[in-house]
Amino acid sequence: MDSFGAVIKEIRKNRKLTQKMLSEDICSQSVLSRIENNEELPNVVVMQQICQRLGVTVDQIMQFKSEEVRLVTQIFEKIADYFRHKEYGKIMNYMKDTQIEERLHLDTDWQRYYYYLGSCKFYLCNDYEQAILDLKKGLSYTYQANKVNLSDFEIQVISCIGSTYARIGQTSEAERHLRLSIHYFHKLPNKRVTAELTKIFYNYSKFLSDQQRLEEAQIYIDQGIVWSRNRNSYYYLSELFQLKSQLLIVKGLAEKAEEYQVLSKQIHRIETIKI
Repeated sequence: MDSFGAVIKEIRKNRKLTQKMLSEDICSQSVLSRIENNEELPNVVVMQQICQRLGVTVDQIMQFKSEEVRLVTQIFEKIADYFRHKEYGKIMNYMKDTQIEERLHLDTDWQRYYYYLGSCKFYLCNDYEQAILDLKKGLSYTYQANKVNLSDFEIQVISCIGSTYARIGQTSEAERHLRLSIHYFHKLPNKRVTAELTKIFYNYSKFLSDQQRLEEAQIYIDQGIVWSRNRNSYYYLSELFQLKSQLLIVKGLAEKAEEYQVLSKQIHRIETIKI
């Protein structure tokens, strides 16, 4: 079994957290560095707080090996690549081929698994009821109602639950989750925010557009476009341009709408190119 320090270091890197981000309000960065390098053994309180921030239990840490963390990370990186390209059939096949369920131990990894599974049920199978069940199960591994600091992944799951509720016509539940995702987004430390969160702006603006609340939709469309550009990401930018175009058509601005339609098509072509 790897040392406590070696495993949390591997998980911290997997979660894209710096030592400063992980140690904040728990211990000094220098203490965390010594723990990770096996130069100091943390007391029970510090150990529990570190595990809580990483989304794991002390027992899970003790059972884990760093090479297992790396293997699961590689599998999820491949799944994430398929997901970004909306290749949901490949995700389902890859999860089956890798027997990923037998490799998962950490709560955060189970959360990712059910997020991708629920998304496949939504996009691939059109099974919205099961999608909600899978997404909620994934969220339940780490989320509590009184939780203050959420991860970017938890925020994505909440947003997707909202979109799924919208698809089955439960608009109040849909808006509650979609608004909650935006609320938690604004509480994230800037360093922890990933480009994939562009999708939460698309999800909410699409819901508002479908509800004919066009002025509100415009706000979140523009925020999503700005966010995506600031992150130099194309993720869901094509969809946001498409929504922007549709909104401009409703406003009678056909020429401006055509500009965004062209941009949407250009981004879509770029997204389909794999290096």
